[in-house]
Amino acid sequence: MGKVMNTQISRRCFLTSTAAGIVSCGVIAGFAQRLAAATSAPQLGPKSKVRVGKIYLGNQHPGWPAFNVDLPGEMKRYEDNLAKLAPKLGDVEFVDVGLIGNAPQLAQAKEQFKNVDGILVMHLTMGIGGHLQSLMELGIPIVLFSLPYTGHEWHTIASWQRQGKLIEVFPTSRFEDVLVAIRPFRALHRLKEARILHVNQSPADPDYCNAIKEKFGTDIKNISLPELQKAYEAADQSEAMADCRRWMDEAEKIVEPTREEILKSSLMFIAMRNLLAEHEAELVTMNCLGMNLIGRGMGYPCLGFVRLNNLGLGGVCEADLKSSMTHLIFSHLVGKPGFVTDPVFDLSTSSIIHAHCVAATQMEGPDSPAAAYHIRSHLEDGKGASLQVRMPIGRPLTMARLIGTDKLLFATGEATDSPFVDYGCRTKLTMKVQNIERMLENWSCGLHRVVFYGDHTQDVRRFCRFAQVRLLHEGVDDLQKVDGLEWEPHVHA
Repeated sequence: MGKVMNTQISRRCFLTSTAAGIVSCGVIAGFAQRLAAATSAPQLGPKSKVRVGKIYLGNQHPGWPAFNVDLPGEMKRYEDNLAKLAPKLGDVEFVDVGLIGNAPQLAQAKEQFKNVDGILVMHLTMGIGGHLQSLMELGIPIVLFSLPYTGHEWHTIASWQRQGKLIEVFPTSRFEDVLVAIRPFRALHRLKEARILHVNQSPADPDYCNAIKEKFGTDIKNISLPELQKAYEAADQSEAMADCRRWMDEAEKIVEPTREEILKSSLMFIAMRNLLAEHEAELVTMNCLGMNLIGRGMGYPCLGFVRLNNLGLGGVCEADLKSSMTHLIFSHLVGKPGFVTDPVFDLSTSSIIHAHCVAATQMEGPDSPAAAYHIRSHLEDGKGASLQVRMPIGRPLTMARLIGTDKLLFATGEATDSPFVDYGCRTKLTMKVQNIERMLENWSCGLHRVVFYGDHTQDVRRFCRFAQVRLLHEGVDDLQKVDGLEWEPHVHA
């Protein structure tokens, strides 16, 4: 009946999807090397494999793509191509049930699929509609992977989707698109095992935390200010010194901060890294200004957030859980960190200028070249250390924010400038968008948005279908008519 494919993976190996497939274990190793052995790589990363059900559906005499089809030969062709992709599927365990040709075999396959994250259906011939319909009864996300000429079932999928079925079709002539097809399965699985550390004077809203846990499986753990201070005081000075030297050596320019202030930021990075490892979490979000960290003798987390985001983990400003969840979704879906921003509009250029004092220097993923930066103070109070990053331009961008548990605000645009001016927050990224007036008229749900490099429309669309999240296109949809959005008339993140 088939077999379960399983390749062991170390928890030190942080795996996440990229445009080519997966960021491999080398990211963690490279990160440690770039720190000049300043860190002992903590136990951060995935806790388990993504379980993907794999099934071949086809008939011996289907009429299409031909009267006679060499089903074993077709399966071998697929398996040979999958074998070539194995290095990029290191975090995936395929539950392989082989070729299914009748109802009893399908019933057995469905039993094996009950605990998978998603089902990858390899479409071999026409006439598989009944089997697809039976698989949909499981309520598990399904992707029908369909190479050209395999059959006409693709045209039934929109009808099933209209009925609320969790199914997508991926018609393509590139077999490597299997890596793209299973991205939503990976994101859904990783969210179930993810944990966010929320650092603030007061705990996060328990109703929100419970709703996120119930919907996505993501755990939100409150960390008190005394616990943060204890971790800061326990941070290894020699590790922090090496981290500090690296920041200073690689900076284009150091403007306001002293060496001591940069060292305090490095100590905060070590503290956050250790807290993440201790609590088996992957993202930390902190109300740094509100907790008066500088007044308490600590450094700001800005530089440490950059380190974490470059690594493929997460550091998010202002104890913002909505942006934190958005960051997690995209980091596991497309392998890129988010830039949490305070946007400002420029109607004269149809642009939104995204600004904040924390931006990763590797916004296009952990394997991308690092952008140049100046080390500056935090702009709003002139204290501590943050980065002013020269963000890449001439690239497509995606802007998003998860609202509650069932809505995702979404838009795309193009990076046209990275202004280096001392207004607004330190780092700026200009995003040219369509329908900017409509976007302005329909702005809701607070100030913050999270920006990601790349146009991720199709990945997000598939994820939202499987996660049963409503995708709301800012600048396109009439959001005034959408129930459940936030319209508080005061400035808030």
